[in-house]
Amino acid sequence: MKRISTFLTRYIYAVFSCLYLFVVGFLFEKHRLFIDQICTHFGYVKETPTPIVPTIDLAEVVSEDIPIQVREPVDIDGNISLTEIAVMSKLVKRYNPKRLFEIGTFDGRTTLNLAANASAEAEIYTLDLPKNKLSETNLPLEVGEEKYIDKEESGVRFLETDCMQKITQLYGDSATFDFSPFFNTVDFIFIDGSHSYEYVLHDSRLALKLLRDGQGVILWHDYGKPWWTGLTTALNEMYSAGKEFKNIQHIQGTSLVYLVIDDTHG
Repeated sequence: MKRISTFLTRYIYAVFSCLYLFVVGFLFEKHRLFIDQICTHFGYVKETPTPIVPTIDLAEVVSEDIPIQVREPVDIDGNISLTEIAVMSKLVKRYNPKRLFEIGTFDGRTTLNLAANASAEAEIYTLDLPKNKLSETNLPLEVGEEKYIDKEESGVRFLETDCMQKITQLYGDSATFDFSPFFNTVDFIFIDGSHSYEYVLHDSRLALKLLRDGQGVILWHDYGKPWWTGLTTALNEMYSAGKEFKNIQHIQGTSLVYLVIDDTHG
């Protein structure tokens, strides 16, 4: 009887844990990984693209002795990691961009760190899709993105901070937004909007038009993550095409891919 009672207790606990996992828990990255493991256990093999973009050692990208500020270190689902914040901030310090453009504001944590590490004269523009336009996007969204769009306000983490005067919040669909005033004026671009294949291709091609005199830094987030297959597929294709994006590199220990275009990198 004791064994049966113990099993029933564990069974009931498992049932309620599964209810939580599939109703609420899937919103968190660690639980989504567990769901993947469950699927694998029962024989489902998800077709995920193999990352093929060359990996570069972190030490080759940024130096350890570059001083940075880290704002809002605690992350939530949808944020970039603390390591990625540090890498991005060091890139900003290294290249000293005067105008930065972010596609995908979310809660503004990345925006805030871009602004905190940019020069006093720098301008940071960040574009986000408002929740009332969620069902009206010009291109398809990736499955699971809706929850990052369906929020009351964009950029809450940079509001009322000392960096706010550097930041301009913009709203719209990156597939239809009028970027023409920013063409040939941007030095640093962070692409972290929709991760669907179509949007990543569109936003990446757009980024080339934004770069000042065709030179600057482009940074992408979430490369190689199994639930963002569209993004990984798009970056793989862009790299394989061997044209404008032939020199993109995956920064080791992160999900960041970056491209530097200047007189020496081509």
